[in-house]
Amino acid sequence: MLNNIRCGTCSALLFKAGQGAIANDIEIKCRRCGTLNHLRPCEPLHDRQERPKRNNSCGSTSP
Repeated sequence: MLNNIRCGTCSALLFKAGQGAIANDIEIKCRRCGTLNHLRPCEPLHDRQERPKRNNSCGSTSP
């Protein structure tokens, strides 16, 4: 299923994209009003592994 990506100012159709099609930041200029639209993926790319969770958040070793 394709999603309509529209201009934030005038709601003109910019393009259609499938789920997960945007892999990085995009700048696209609206052909109707000239607004520069900045788009980014819904979920960030996971370049590194997450840290293991600990019981204490401050790093202190005292009880």
